[in-house]
Amino acid sequence: MGDFFGGVGGRRINHPGAVVTIAWLASCVGATVAGIFVLVFRPADFNRADLYWTLVAVVLVATVRPLLYLSMERGPMAVVAPVFSLVSLVIPAVIGPLTGDALGGAELVGVVLSIPAVLLIVSEGGLPTDRRLWSGSALGMGCLVGVLLGLQSLVYGRISPDAGAMPAFLTQLGAAALIPLIARPVQRLAPVSRDVKRFGLLVGLIDIGAVISLVIAFQRGNVAVVAAVLGFAPVTTMALAWRVYHEVVRRWQWVGAAMGAVAIILFATAT
Repeated sequence: MGDFFGGVGGRRINHPGAVVTIAWLASCVGATVAGIFVLVFRPADFNRADLYWTLVAVVLVATVRPLLYLSMERGPMAVVAPVFSLVSLVIPAVIGPLTGDALGGAELVGVVLSIPAVLLIVSEGGLPTDRRLWSGSALGMGCLVGVLLGLQSLVYGRISPDAGAMPAFLTQLGAAALIPLIARPVQRLAPVSRDVKRFGLLVGLIDIGAVISLVIAFQRGNVAVVAAVLGFAPVTTMALAWRVYHEVVRRWQWVGAAMGAVAIILFATAT
């Protein structure tokens, strides 16, 4: 849902850097909400190791958030989305078992099944065949975003379950401080207009629920499994675009969504 409304904001606000400003405002809103959440639901323990891993996550979150929106804005969707979705899914699946997150039989099948599922979901009915698309900046941007998302998953997995939502608060706070600096060489922030404020608030309120949930999920669950489930986020975006904007959803995208449902059932069964 956050991706959907972020995309809607980018479409409606015709100003360079609008999506980056939306990402920055969303981080500010997220930090505020997460701060209140941490005050109400205090973490059982937040040790020095958790702090160090959280600081690494701050840099990754502050970098990937504006790059994600910019990649979707600048590059062909049919190239960027499959690339970053698959790279972000494969990295935890490959590295996770090496760091102690071994996959069970059903989980391994689910991860393997989720790769073509995500590819079908975000492919918009077919893969681009123009070699210029794959050799251009879209491919590089997609790979960079995917690597950062995959590393972010691995870092969250190193934080202890006792840390609760504290990493979510600190990453959002750090992202709010760093996004203007990190994004400046690529795209300056747009003026904070009324529409930018509205979409920043909406995206921030939606995203912080997801951020708190995924931080706790990575602390408690298998990193590769949680990353694979996270890879199915485009299903919600696809369904909203279909219902709200009456965008055409291809048959193969629905096949990918069905495969994703099977993968999630396998994950739940294994758990």
